[in-house]
Amino acid sequence: MGITYWYACAVQLLLLFSVYVIYFRCTLLSGLVPQKPLLEKPPANRLVIFSVDGLNVKSFFEHRCRNVPHLKQIFLHQGLVGISRARVTNRCDTFTTLFSGCHKDVLAAVHRTPIDTIFNRSDRSHTWCSAELMENFQRDNTKEIVLDEWTFRAVKSHILLSSNQMQNLTGQVFFIQLQGLNLLNLYRTYPQQLNYTQHAIWETYNIFERAFQDQRTAYLLTSRHVGSPGDSKASTNGEVQMPFVIWGAGVANSSTQPGRSFMVTEEGQRLPLHVLDAKQLVSVMSGLLGLPPPMHNRGQLPAGLLNTSIHEAHATYLNALQFVNLAQAALGRHQRGLLTKLLPSHKLTDVNIHEFISTADSLWHQQRYITLTEYCSSFMPKLLQLTDYYVHYYRQALLWASGWAFLGWVQQLRGTRAGSQSLLNLMFEALVRLVLFLSIIFVLLQRVPWLVSGILLLPTLLWSYKDAFHEEHLISYRQLIVFMLFSICCFAGFFFRRFIGLIYFGFACYHNRIAFAQRSPSCVIWFLLLCALTALSWLPPALGYWQGHWLLGSLFITAVRPFICSTQQQIKRRFCILNGLVLLLAGLHVIFSSQACLLQLIARAFACYVFFPRQRLEGAKQLLFDLCTLYALLSTSYEPLVIQLLAMELQLQLRLNQDIGTGINRKSTLAISVVISNNNSNQPEQATRKYKV
Repeated sequence: MGITYWYACAVQLLLLFSVYVIYFRCTLLSGLVPQKPLLEKPPANRLVIFSVDGLNVKSFFEHRCRNVPHLKQIFLHQGLVGISRARVTNRCDTFTTLFSGCHKDVLAAVHRTPIDTIFNRSDRSHTWCSAELMENFQRDNTKEIVLDEWTFRAVKSHILLSSNQMQNLTGQVFFIQLQGLNLLNLYRTYPQQLNYTQHAIWETYNIFERAFQDQRTAYLLTSRHVGSPGDSKASTNGEVQMPFVIWGAGVANSSTQPGRSFMVTEEGQRLPLHVLDAKQLVSVMSGLLGLPPPMHNRGQLPAGLLNTSIHEAHATYLNALQFVNLAQAALGRHQRGLLTKLLPSHKLTDVNIHEFISTADSLWHQQRYITLTEYCSSFMPKLLQLTDYYVHYYRQALLWASGWAFLGWVQQLRGTRAGSQSLLNLMFEALVRLVLFLSIIFVLLQRVPWLVSGILLLPTLLWSYKDAFHEEHLISYRQLIVFMLFSICCFAGFFFRRFIGLIYFGFACYHNRIAFAQRSPSCVIWFLLLCALTALSWLPPALGYWQGHWLLGSLFITAVRPFICSTQQQIKRRFCILNGLVLLLAGLHVIFSSQACLLQLIARAFACYVFFPRQRLEGAKQLLFDLCTLYALLSTSYEPLVIQLLAMELQLQLRLNQDIGTGINRKSTLAISVVISNNNSNQPEQATRKYKV
C-alpha cells in the first residue's frame, strides 16, 4: 500500500506545524503576580508621555537640534536625552515594547494572550491615541484622536477642567500620541510640521506646569517607528533607533557624564547621550511613579536616571523582584516533571534565588541604598538568562526532531523495494520502536507541553511507518540529493528573504536558458523584469509598514499592467472603468491620508463585488485583474508591485517558450497555468485541451 493523498497532506501539515512550535509559540509566562511598592511618596505623582510618530534620530539631532528649538530649551537646563533601540515587525510593536517591556509575539493576534502594561499598574490613566491602539491600551479615560490640532485642544480642555480633582492623586499616566509627522498633507512640509509639533509640546508642557504647581510631574518624549526597518537609521538586523527626552520630577540632571555625548549649541556645548533598549524605558517610567514594573517586563532599569539614591534603589529592587518572579515561573514550569534532576540545568538554582531575595531585603531594611542598587543590577542579568534558558529549553531538541522528521518523510518518498526484509532493516525497525517507546515515557513523566511533545514524537512516528513501493516508484539517490538541496535552500530562504530572490533568479535563468540564444527584445525585457524581482527581495520588509510612495506606484502598475501586457483579447470597458475608479479613489486616499480606515472600507466593498456568486463570462483575465486590484487595496507598501512584476515575467517567459517551440512542461505551477489561461482567453477550448491545471 503506497502513501495516500491524505497521509501526505497530514505529514506536510505536521512539518509546517513544527515551524510554528519552534519559532512562533507563545513564550509569555503565566501565573505572574505584580510586586507591591515599598515607598509611600513616589518621585512623581504623574507622568506625561508624548509620542511623536515619525520623529527619527536624524531629524531630532541634525544641525545641533535646530529643528526642535523649544524642546532644546528644556533639555539644556533639565532632563536627559538619549536614543532607544527596538526590534519591530509592525507599527504597534514599538508601543508594546515601550509600555510592557517585552517584545510582542509574531502571532500575538492568534494567541490572544494579554500583556501587562504600565497602564495596568497605574492608579489612573488618560490617553489620547489612534484607533489601532485603543484596543490594546484602553484604560480609564481613552479618546480617539486623529489630527494633532484636535489632540492638543482636547488635552488642554481636559487639564483645565479636571486639574483640581487630580491635584493629590498619585500614579497617573497621561499618554498623548501625535501623528502629524506621519500624515501627508498639502499645507505643511515635514520641517514645518515638526516645528509645529515641538512648539505645541512645549505649550502643553507649560499648561501642565501651570495646572500642577507642586513640581511633581515627570515628562517623557519619545517616538514611534512608522516606516520600514530601513528608516530612522535602522541597523541591518531590523533594529530601529528613536530619540527620547525625559525631564521633570525625579529625573537626574547631569550636564557632564563620561561616555557618549552630542553637541547641542553653536558654542560647542555637549550633553550626555544615553543609549538604551526600548524595553528599559518602562522600568524608568515605573520608577518615576513609584510603581512596580509590568509583570512581563524584560527591561533592566539603567543606572543614573533617577535623582535620588532611595528612589533609584526602590525602583531597582522592585525591578529585580519582578525578574525573580519571571525566573521562578519559568523554573517552576520546568521542575514539575519527574525527570528534572536527570536533565541539564542552569547554574543558577532556587537556593541562589532565595539567597538573593534575603540579602536584598536585608540591604533595603538597613537603608544601604547604593549597595542595594549595585547588588540588584549585577544579579538581574543572571535572572534573565535563567528565564530565557527554561522558556526555550526544548528548542534545540525541537530543531533536531524537525530535521529527523523531514529526513524520515524524504525516505518515505524515496520508497523501499517490496519484500525487502533484511536483518539490518529488522534491527533498525526495532531500534526506532524502542526510541518511540522511550520518548513517550519521557514526555509523560517530564510533563512536557503537548505541542512540544507532538513534535518530539513526530520523527519516530514517521520512521516507524512501514510502507512498500514497487521498484519502478523508487527515487534515485541523485534525485534525492537534488530534492534535499532544494529543500535546504527553501529553508534558508525562510530566515533570509534575500536568498529567496536569488533562488528564483537562478531557477528562472536555468529553466529559460534556451531563450538567451535568441537575443530578442522580449528576452531582454524578461531578463530586466527578473532582475527587478530579485532586487525587490533586497528591500527592507514591507509587511505592516505604511509606505505611501511605494503604494502609489503599486496602484499605478496594477491599473496599467493588464493593458501593457495584453496582446489579444481586451478587457471590457465597464470593468476597466470600475477597477480604474477604485484604484484612483485608493490613490487619492493614500495621498491625503495615511490612515487605512477608508482604504479598508473600499477593500471590503470591492471584495463583496469580486466574490459575489454569479456566472462569470469575462474569463480568467478579468478575474485576475479584479483579484490584483483587491490585493492592492489590502496592501500597505510595494507588495502589489511584486505580484504585477511576477505576472509580467511569467507572461514573457511563456511567450518566449512559445516562440522557441519548447512549450510548457506538465509540471508547471498553478501560477503559470493561470497566466497561460490568461494569455489564451480567446481560445478557451484549445487552452483547456492543451494545458490542464
